[in-house]
Amino acid sequence: MRKIVQYETKWSLLYQMEKEALLNTLKDFSVDIEHIGSTSVPGLAGSPIVDILIGVKREEDINEVRAILKNKSHVYVAEKEMFVLLKEGVPAAHYPPIMTAKNARKLIPHDARRSHVYVTVSESPYWDERINFREQLRSSERARKKYEGMKYELSKRLWNDISTYEYKKEEFIQRSL
Repeated sequence: MRKIVQYETKWSLLYQMEKEALLNTLKDFSVDIEHIGSTSVPGLAGSPIVDILIGVKREEDINEVRAILKNKSHVYVAEKEMFVLLKEGVPAAHYPPIMTAKNARKLIPHDARRSHVYVTVSESPYWDERINFREQLRSSERARKKYEGMKYELSKRLWNDISTYEYKKEEFIQRSL
């Protein structure tokens, strides 16, 4: 079961703190950093984990940026090409620096996660989809309510495989674009 909570204004503050830290960490790269996902849309309920999208200018920079983040307090989930940043007081040393999605789901509880960080090329299809969907949710109350309702409905189910939950969300996003 996924935990969905009402929108919290602190999410935008957490994003700003994370963004500043990431900009400092990645100061040798030209990056764009955006707040995406439910926590980026005022008034939208969501999972209380801040999603952050880092856009690099060149495809060849992706692996370098990922290598830098792997050396910080981020846990890398290989199949998802995603980093998990843990909440204060949750020691990263308790987790391997690189995990499979299956192990990450078992070993890193959602309430221990502060943010998910994704790295892609700016202006790529993935980048554009995430930004466009965020903007659609920000500008349309109807889209927000529909997405929120779907998330609440999905969160009530007991999933044998959480990938199905994620697939259903992605399916909704693709239909909305």
